Amino acid sequence: MRYIRILVIILFIASLGIYGAARIKEQATEDPTRPVITSDREELEVSTSYEESDLLEGLTAEDEKDGDLTDQIMAGNFSQFIEPGVCNLTYVVFDSSNQAATLTRRVRFTDYEAPKFMLTQPLVFAVGTENNARSYVHATDQIDGDISSMVKLLESNVDYRTAGDYTIQVEVSNSLGDTTQAELPVHIVEASQLSTDIHLTQSLVYVKKGAEFHPEEYVDYVEDMDGNQLDAGSLSISSQVNTGEAGTYQVQYQTDGDTGRGETWLTVIVRE
Repeated sequence: MRYIRILVIILFIASLGIYGAARIKEQATEDPTRPVITSDREELEVSTSYEESDLLEGLTAEDEKDGDLTDQIMAGNFSQFIEPGVCNLTYVVFDSSNQAATLTRRVRFTDYEAPKFMLTQPLVFAVGTENNARSYVHATDQIDGDISSMVKLLESNVDYRTAGDYTIQVEVSNSLGDTTQAELPVHIVEASQLSTDIHLTQSLVYVKKGAEFHPEEYVDYVEDMDGNQLDAGSLSISSQVNTGEAGTYQVQYQTDGDTGRGETWLTVIVRE
């Protein structure tokens, strides 16, 4: 029994020696320094159509052991907006020992605009037809592209069985937390008022406050029920648009001739 205890003690001392030697070797090869990322500016200005390389402008990275690591800096994800068009972006770099350095700086999108709604057709429907005005509302964003799937219907007073003027309220947000709302007009009309088709180049347009607006420029063509094109010059155009004040406006286009009557509306949103 005594010999067994002696053997155990010897093995224990030997294992301590092996561990100590391994630890000394590890410490000898351990990298005691970490890399450092620096920026020559507190805020980076870029376009919303940026390239990945644009996000790295003004950055350098160094490590005492590995030297210059600038070409290994990686950009992470944008934070939610601090204010419209401004967010934080975090960068990271690793040295050869897999030690990381990070840096966070502000990024300002110089040409940023809030998400915009689009209409695939004017929100004009014949009485009694089964429709869903919301389904014609799409949205686009400079950062995320098509965000139509994010459009929410907040409120609607539309009665598709009764002719009249109604509204739907919609909302959409992009991935950086910017939210846009709009109250869009919806018109339910008698089928006889839609026997002539008035086609517009767009169904919803955005106009900057103070800019000129010419409603006739949005007329594409007019055709009867048989597909024959008619003279667009006979259209009657009534515009409510006031580009001096932000808001949602409408332009009504009408035609009333021998081939039938037609009417449609263009929705105009004036933004700051």
